[in-house]
Amino acid sequence: MNLQHLKYIVEVAKAGSISLAAENLFMNQPNLSKAIREVEAEVGTDIFRRTPRGIVPTEQGEAVIEYARRIIREVEEMKSFCREDRRNKISFSLRAPRSGYISQAFARFVVRLDKTKELDIQFRESSSLNTIKRVEEGDYNLGIVRCLKSQERYLQQLLGRRLKRELVWEFEGRVLISRTNPLASKDTVTAGELEAGTEILYGDLRAASLAREDRRPEEERIVISKRRVFVSERGSQIELLHQDPSSYMWFSPMPDDLLRRYGLVQIRCKASSPVFRDVLIYREDRKLSEADRLFLEELYRVRDDLDRRMRDGTRTPG
Repeated sequence: MNLQHLKYIVEVAKAGSISLAAENLFMNQPNLSKAIREVEAEVGTDIFRRTPRGIVPTEQGEAVIEYARRIIREVEEMKSFCREDRRNKISFSLRAPRSGYISQAFARFVVRLDKTKELDIQFRESSSLNTIKRVEEGDYNLGIVRCLKSQERYLQQLLGRRLKRELVWEFEGRVLISRTNPLASKDTVTAGELEAGTEILYGDLRAASLAREDRRPEEERIVISKRRVFVSERGSQIELLHQDPSSYMWFSPMPDDLLRRYGLVQIRCKASSPVFRDVLIYREDRKLSEADRLFLEELYRVRDDLDRRMRDGTRTPG
């Protein structure tokens, strides 16, 4: 068994299919199947089993795959440590839910980076379930996942023991509208006023949630309009908010300068303002880097500014 064999089993586990894994590895399926059998013979256990849905790890196979991922990561870290350009390169990767305060913190973080060094920076907005998977597999170093406060026990089950976690922020969901919206002058809106409008959906609060809508306690259900438009591109969402004065989105609290820049307003909903939690996750075997800590410094600074404004009851300007 060698490092390449370990990469084979990790890829098969990721793809859930021998044929797809072979395609991703640019090799033929018989050779990949043979390599997997050789690894199984050497470790003395079946790593995968076939099901109607494809190839899945056995119980012992899960442990073998995790060992393989850890070995591969350690080898890559060793190579990175030994490279001559290590001190001249800043690496950072983050997956997070769509959120104005996280985006602002990320932008401020990038601005603060040493301009003389090479940058390898990745930031992707993603659902919580995808974020957990990609951080667990080592594709991203940091992740932020969002869940309803009432679903935290479910989140703990998903994270298991292999991921460290740290609460970033607990906040109340807000309604995001254009300042041309007839509701923009109000401090709060009612469920009836929202139901009469067009709801724009991306997944910031609903699809990023970890459980189905019908599992939520009645008091934490978000108002759902009969008019719903799904838009996954940020610019189009903002344009639609302006073009349709009745439209709105559920969103996490946004910094004032972003609201002013885009001509938006955030207000509370009297009948339905569920409480959410954003949680930082990273692998148990990983230490936070200097870049990680710099990003978190900006993240908590933006969070604290927003939190202070919300506690003071300052109305979000348009």
